[in-house]
Amino acid sequence: MFFRTASARGPAEHDARLESLALADAAAVVYGVTRGTSSMPRFVILLVALLLALPAAAQVKCSEGMEPIDRSAESRMSAQDFIKEVATNEVVFSRAYAGFGHTVEISVQTLQGDTVDGEYHRVARVEFDANGLRRETVTEGPTNTLTRLKLGEHDFDTLREAFTLTADKVSGNDIVYSGRQQIGDINAAVFDILPRKELPDVHGFEGRVWVRGRDSAIMRSCGRSSAAPIGPLRFEVVRMLVADKYWFPALIRADEDAQVGQDKVHVRVTVKYSDYKAR
Repeated sequence: MFFRTASARGPAEHDARLESLALADAAAVVYGVTRGTSSMPRFVILLVALLLALPAAAQVKCSEGMEPIDRSAESRMSAQDFIKEVATNEVVFSRAYAGFGHTVEISVQTLQGDTVDGEYHRVARVEFDANGLRRETVTEGPTNTLTRLKLGEHDFDTLREAFTLTADKVSGNDIVYSGRQQIGDINAAVFDILPRKELPDVHGFEGRVWVRGRDSAIMRSCGRSSAAPIGPLRFEVVRMLVADKYWFPALIRADEDAQVGQDKVHVRVTVKYSDYKAR
């Protein structure tokens, strides 16, 4: 594992590597600095606006609507710190997630051009019974008209876990500190996780993460994972702060062609999580 700043590579080379991963949707990458402690209301508003805008969204664009990167902004966090603190917190968050109930809404569509030709849809509530056992109750659906894509029973748990960025998913790649970006009022340090060599397949996670420094926690990510059950598509994962200390998924989405057998199939995935409650 290596750590570099974006400037150490040179902006042109750095952005070229991101373009090769289909992560940068424009030549500029996007970041800023925020101040103060009243950040969550604006962040929640931003998240709600993103959720409401989903039906009009085209393919996922990681940098859409964001400001230019502040390449001069410094970070206290090195690649070693990233592995030690951020990746370690990912394990903590994953274990804590198992102790929270929530509502999950899943939609997977296949498309021919702009026409949806198949869809899987399900809404479920995860809760705990009097003995503390985890139970899932389906409250809507499931409906399934997919013919060009098959889904396994546990694919969506696998999808969430694929973007839980523990050390084994990131330590084999270069970790590049790129600057800062303002998300609401939160001062997010941005790291790009890039393959060391040009390889045909994705290894671990390759993409971009936004880290809230004071929590050493990933609040957003955008990229591809070799562990994802579909694709590997480019997934955007937006998280929310739960119980003032855990960053759990609020939204996972993708919208692009997937290799399914010998065919390329346009797949649109939207998974929304809400109403977290501790056991």
